[in-house]
Amino acid sequence: MDMFFYITIIVGFSLIYYGYVKKRDYDLKEKELKLEERKVELEMKKIEYGKDFQEENKRES
Repeated sequence: MDMFFYITIIVGFSLIYYGYVKKRDYDLKEKELKLEERKVELEMKKIEYGKDFQEENKRES
């Protein structure tokens, strides 16, 4: 009975640790995706600003 108890405790802690590691990996991946989304939005704003700037130059000419 003692051996079964220790095995159960070890398996339980292993599963808890495995869940913690996976959650941390998913959180990191989520942050990377958010950063990539912000980069894309920034590039879109740069392109949009460039078009607006070109249109203003054409109007002045």
